[in-house]
Amino acid sequence: MNVVFSSDKKEYNTIKKGTEILLAEKDGFNQNIELFVKFQDRPEILINKRKNQIHIICREISHYYRALNYAIHHMEEDEFQYQEHVCFERNGLMLDCSRNAVFTVEKVKFLIRILAKLGMNVLMLYTEDTYEVEGQPYFGAYRGKYTKDEIKELDAYASMFGVELVPCIQTLAHLHNALKWPGMDKIRDSADILQPEKEETYQFIEKLLSSVKENFSTNRVHLGMDEAVMLGLGNYLKENGYKKGSLIIREHCNRVVDICRKLELKPMIWSDMYITANSTGGYYDLPENTDCSKWEKPKKDLGLVYWDYYHADTRTYEKMLDIHAQLSDNVIFAGGSWIWNGISPNYSKTYACTKAALSTCKKYNIKEVLCTAWMDNGAETPVDALLPGLVLFAHLDFHRDYDETILKQEFRNCTGGEFDDFMALDNFDSLFLNTKENKEAQNPSKYLLYQDPMLGIFDYHVKESGVNTKSYYQNIQKCMKECAKKTGKYQLLFSFYEKLAAVLADKADLGMCIKSAYDRSDRAALKDISQNVIPGIICNLTDMKSSREKIWMNDAKPFGYEILDIKIGGVITRLKSTGYRIDNYLNGNVLRLEELEEERLPYFTKGMDKRENLWNRIISGCDLNDTI
Repeated sequence: MNVVFSSDKKEYNTIKKGTEILLAEKDGFNQNIELFVKFQDRPEILINKRKNQIHIICREISHYYRALNYAIHHMEEDEFQYQEHVCFERNGLMLDCSRNAVFTVEKVKFLIRILAKLGMNVLMLYTEDTYEVEGQPYFGAYRGKYTKDEIKELDAYASMFGVELVPCIQTLAHLHNALKWPGMDKIRDSADILQPEKEETYQFIEKLLSSVKENFSTNRVHLGMDEAVMLGLGNYLKENGYKKGSLIIREHCNRVVDICRKLELKPMIWSDMYITANSTGGYYDLPENTDCSKWEKPKKDLGLVYWDYYHADTRTYEKMLDIHAQLSDNVIFAGGSWIWNGISPNYSKTYACTKAALSTCKKYNIKEVLCTAWMDNGAETPVDALLPGLVLFAHLDFHRDYDETILKQEFRNCTGGEFDDFMALDNFDSLFLNTKENKEAQNPSKYLLYQDPMLGIFDYHVKESGVNTKSYYQNIQKCMKECAKKTGKYQLLFSFYEKLAAVLADKADLGMCIKSAYDRSDRAALKDISQNVIPGIICNLTDMKSSREKIWMNDAKPFGYEILDIKIGGVITRLKSTGYRIDNYLNGNVLRLEELEEERLPYFTKGMDKRENLWNRIISGCDLNDTI
């Protein structure tokens, strides 16, 4: 393979190394090519190929890599012309590195290369306390925080591909992991919120922002400040009395923005606190045509990030963008790829919400959009599952309308995976939906995996549904097995899900089967469950756990895996204990199994979302943590 650049020297030096990396990553690519690249300030990508000559005209480096990736996947064509329109000035990924999984430098580089192939130009690292801050040894302790050198290495690598690495931190709430350590009581309002209007608080925040300033080349910073629902109601209330939340958030923002100005940083925050503190209602609950003229408003140089991954109707996005337009001239939209729903991703909701959201963002001329990849409740879903949502964000940036045929090709060419294989993962949580899309974000694959078979907290819904859970998950198991055979790069991912399906095929209705056999005094059925069914589940679960550990150690630092180890290991332990309990009953050592005599009540009552993502609520009716 030989690459000849016909561009001027400055552009040649900018793109040479990244080009070589991406070409080397393309399996079997050994052709000689001549590249001519020209950067122009216009919202188009133009590609002209004739034999081995490739001419690219585009606005920026990340767009060049998108064009290059397109060209090298169409080298069999002797000549062609191809054009795309760029809808958003910035389009990127926000990667959650705070919910136990801190992704390795190599994994983040892998994602940066995918962003470049997609033409996306922003990567936000969401780090609540998982980055090094000088003089703060407890900040990110035992959590695998990024060192200063690691951040600088990622920053340089991202820059090479035209991707802006942006710090996404917290300067108000979501700081429970930082505030739980010794010496933090002076700046703690409540369990996860900093106490505003204290000088010590702003000294601490300045240390955080100084670390950001030192290690990131960008001058943009996301300050967080979302979901501080108990703002001013903890130690602040005791020391200062009651003060309206809208005033507290405004004054706190002003102080933090002043620090940003001092450090020459351009800040943005999640917008929900400005809306909920002013309206005293829910984030999305405001009526249409809401008048915000009398609201407390942020400073002009503070960007507002409107986050919404819940609505499939354009009217909600229109209403919310109208409200945001009254508050700021600098509005960024953040949707998401639903990998935080439990063990499995939810692409039904991802696609319905993203299509509605980004079509509305185009209508409102929003300049920047972000695909968030949250890792709620311990990063249980492997991070590669974010890819279908990420590719969709890119697809809707460079195409006016959604075209699944083109998107499938882009997915294959940019990720090396098959779109349909990934989308099959959506079936894990569609158990009770009778082939309907899972826009409700149900997550039975999580709560049926973790629920205790002797308690059967969710068994009411399994029984009520009438679904043959065994055959349902056996079909998914077969599908996952075929997916694992087809792809080398993602084989481990699909092998993990094959084992999860095997576990759920026998465990999803295990509690119901145990109780039914006990209620009818079917000792033979109980013996079969104890001696055959449970050992089989444990065998599959052990394999599943091994696969998940390999994925974690490939993708993330080891810190945090201990929690997932405990969760899955706890299922194995409780299955063993269930077998012991049944055997003791059959042997006459105990006269009754009280757990099985408890009435099975509905967990989800009328009007509730049929989703439970908190592990501690799934595993028992008792407290995991002491109440004091």
